[in-house]
Amino acid sequence: MAQAATYRPFVESDAGSSASALRALMAEQGYLFFRRLVPPDDVLAVRRAVLTHLQDAGWLDPHSPPDDAIVAPGMAPTTEGRPEYMAVYRKVLKTPLFHEFPCHPALLAVAQALIDDPVLVHPRRIGRLTFPNFVEATTPAHQDHFYIRGAVETYSCWTPLGACPVELGGLTVWPGSHTHGFIEHSIRHPGAVGGHGVPVDEQQAVWHTADFEAGDALFFHAYTIHKALPNLSAERIRISTDNRYQGAGDAIDPGALKPHYNLE
Repeated sequence: MAQAATYRPFVESDAGSSASALRALMAEQGYLFFRRLVPPDDVLAVRRAVLTHLQDAGWLDPHSPPDDAIVAPGMAPTTEGRPEYMAVYRKVLKTPLFHEFPCHPALLAVAQALIDDPVLVHPRRIGRLTFPNFVEATTPAHQDHFYIRGAVETYSCWTPLGACPVELGGLTVWPGSHTHGFIEHSIRHPGAVGGHGVPVDEQQAVWHTADFEAGDALFFHAYTIHKALPNLSAERIRISTDNRYQGAGDAIDPGALKPHYNLE
């Protein structure tokens, strides 16, 4: 029987550390994890704006508080690329609070500490609306550079819009994996978000993760191997956003300048 994956807690970072200290830690482990980096009320305001679209689309249980993001009875899970998902996702991307979130001063301060140049926030905002009981759609282990291209020194920031315990399907990273450079994404995962993955020997990989609270933020290097955990919450939709930061003068792929899925 194959050995199960090993999961350990994130090494927590201090937003008050010097830029050189944060860069050194990023260079060592390939990620920075911050507790309550963004004021929770700011995150929850974005969450409620997004939930309005889910509620209007009939995705949420009308007998439960919208903030709980409980799926409506009988609602079949859906995911990126499907017409019913994309119709709602288009509205999410156009939501002002959602679009402005990656420019929050607390997030920009960390990005600026990591990047010794003026910071460019990628216009391609990305959100994830992850249904429960849909394990086959879970994002596999990969490196963001496979999708981003452009400058290698690009940093992603994954932020759940609300509390995200492990069973809701948070993000997990393989510390130090960025030091291996770019890896061919030779594994196909039909039906999964992203769909392309890197080969991972779970007997060697040690993943770091945590129960996220509203306001927590995870920054990681474009070569850092990471994956989503399955949403095993039984009835709740996981809502998250990931955004990218790089030096304004560095190379950028034209696709990163367009909306996600070209949803104009």
